[in-house]
Amino acid sequence: MELLANVNSLADAQMATRVGTTGIGLFRTEYLFLAHPDIPDEEEQLSVYQAVIAASPGRTVTIRTLDLGGDKILPLLGHANEANPFMGWRSIRLSFEYPEFFVCQIRAILRAATHNEKQVRLLLPMITTRSEILSVRRMVAQAQRSLEREHLSYGQTQLGIMVEVPAAAIAMDTLLDIVDFVSIGSNDLVQYLTAADRGNPKVAHLCEPLSPAVLRLLNTVVEACTHVNKPVSLCGEMASSPRALPL
Repeated sequence: MELLANVNSLADAQMATRVGTTGIGLFRTEYLFLAHPDIPDEEEQLSVYQAVIAASPGRTVTIRTLDLGGDKILPLLGHANEANPFMGWRSIRLSFEYPEFFVCQIRAILRAATHNEKQVRLLLPMITTRSEILSVRRMVAQAQRSLEREHLSYGQTQLGIMVEVPAAAIAMDTLLDIVDFVSIGSNDLVQYLTAADRGNPKVAHLCEPLSPAVLRLLNTVVEACTHVNKPVSLCGEMASSPRALPL
């Protein structure tokens, strides 16, 4: 069992090294974009990813593609007024709307993995269907071809998915042949499963990670992953709870 760190920045990666974690389980790249006056280009992204990888503890660095939308809005990408923004146009769904923008990020991550002794992994947020994973695999291949044409070096990365949508969790066994690893996003998974906004004090009490429904769904995911020997990790507030650790 490994204890990994979630990081937003280079400073977070340096802190993770100091406190002794065994790797980076999630680098939230959206904060790089939210703190930028415009949209960071490929070279700017590459520089940040390389610095975080170099400063990270252990041998594993997992970089999540943009998880924008919901409560994290980037005005330059547009913003739709939605009745349920956390269940709407966000995360990987938004990335598919801007393929050139998305491929640019993939290129930067692939280049950051070049000649690196650490294992750099690419993580996709809010995956719902098998077709979404296959679409990203095609975009990764497109990014690799474009880098080859430009004679730019790139490294090999594993491709993983965040399990935040109950539909993906229930059908976990139908997705594992096209992914290399799984990260359970417990915060969103619990609120989607219980139909309760964890940020709303009127209903937040329903977002109980140790409820039978949540534990059964987590067991479904873990059993499916271990059956085919795919690594699975737990992310979110539940992962920091000593009460949840024995389970």
